Amino acid sequence: MRIYNTHQRKALIEFLQSNSSKAFTIEEIVNSMGGNEISQSTAYRLMTKLVEDGLVHRSVKGNSRSFVYQYISESKCEGHLHMKCTDCGKVYHLDSSTTSRIQEDIKSNSSFEIDNHTILLGKCSLCK
Repeated sequence: MRIYNTHQRKALIEFLQSNSSKAFTIEEIVNSMGGNEISQSTAYRLMTKLVEDGLVHRSVKGNSRSFVYQYISESKCEGHLHMKCTDCGKVYHLDSSTTSRIQEDIKSNSSFEIDNHTILLGKCSLCK
């Protein structure tokens, strides 16, 4: 299927790339982009496609029914775990050696294997 590179799609991707360490709700994206750049309905439609294309990760926001979206770079996010602050939403990338140690410890202690798409939840140093 052909990908249409509309002005709104480009602006949305640029916004997400420049804020790749944070996850946003659709409402936060629209408001942060000024509201005139992209409508909420367009943002929902484009975000669905960006998730399907593997450019954006969608996850549940805390204990709510809301979803947050975050730009991912395949080369940047491959081969390691992530930590996400449940207060501010910032995502931290663990290095590959720490990821390997965690995965090995869990596997040897519980025979459970976790994948590299796992996000560890907690509070960052600024939100503690």
